[in-house]
Amino acid sequence: MDTIRYVDTNWHHYCKRAQLDPTKTFTDFAHYKNAKGKKYSYIQDFGLEDIEHLENKIKLHLDVADHVFVGFGEPLIMYKDKSNGWDHEHNCWDGPWFYTDDFINKFKKSDRITFFANAVSHVKLNHSMHYLNDMFFQDYNIYNDYEVCKTLLTKLINKTNKKYYWELMCSNNTDLYYLLKGHKVDPLTFSTCHKLGITHWGPDVVAPKDSRSGAESFGKYHNIRCSDLIDPSIYNESYYSCVVETVIPEDNRVSMFSEKQAKPIIAGRPFIIVGTKDHLKAFRSLGFKTFDKVIDESYDDEPDFHKRVIKVLDSMNKLCELDPVDVYANLKPILEHNKNHFYNNNWNYELQKAWLTPSQLIE
Repeated sequence: MDTIRYVDTNWHHYCKRAQLDPTKTFTDFAHYKNAKGKKYSYIQDFGLEDIEHLENKIKLHLDVADHVFVGFGEPLIMYKDKSNGWDHEHNCWDGPWFYTDDFINKFKKSDRITFFANAVSHVKLNHSMHYLNDMFFQDYNIYNDYEVCKTLLTKLINKTNKKYYWELMCSNNTDLYYLLKGHKVDPLTFSTCHKLGITHWGPDVVAPKDSRSGAESFGKYHNIRCSDLIDPSIYNESYYSCVVETVIPEDNRVSMFSEKQAKPIIAGRPFIIVGTKDHLKAFRSLGFKTFDKVIDESYDDEPDFHKRVIKVLDSMNKLCELDPVDVYANLKPILEHNKNHFYNNNWNYELQKAWLTPSQLIE
């Protein structure tokens, strides 16, 4: 029996990355529906502004395909139930937030569907969710493939008289920013908060048109975001990174990963993660190592966000008591392992299997 594939235009992003040939496939659903053979649908959605559209698209394909593979373009989706009505006070839909795991569990266990995401779930899912290294939007190899990125690495300086111990980009997390400002580690930390208009874009990187958002792509590198760029003006004046994830579910149900971890990994920097409970545990489950040899990582066990942030700041302050030269010497094997693992692990394994031998991945 012939293998028939339907491929979303957006899925070509994955095909290029995993060196898969999408030419002998259907992109027109009507033609695909009428074709004879074993049918596999490959669906990708980057925007996710309309979660109902993605849900309906998946259901449409479940009616005709033997199996449906879905890639989440965003590492962690969050949405609200529109049936609750509009909250005029907060200018958004009313009701609780739902996340990636909620969306996956909308589908029955009997539905023939497999998901891919740049996230790790801490709760039981009705369907498999395989990890994809989408920390950088384009590809995890951008610092090997693009001159604009390779040049930035040559501008990083290994010196021992840096102005700050830490850099902490709070993005839109004002709660974190104010907690930092009230903590004794603040004078030792270079920090920004886009939501408050406190931004920094050094001369070697491309600043977004909207300085409050780094998600813009730029120039001919339309698949590289401003936020993907390592800023030498920040790294050259700080020893360590405290990375803050974009979406942190209050109930700690799923941990996402992004360029925020990828940049210090590539630059060989120790870092702390402001994320969910068990974020480091999820990170280690992907084959990376963390820095408990010198950093107190007990914050990863704290379920309450506010308390967890205080523990993070305390861990940051405690590390400042140590000589950075000794810290780097102690962590050198871990830093080298993480960089090698980032570049050399076959992150496309399940993706390639879904394409070349889908029945084996489904089993």
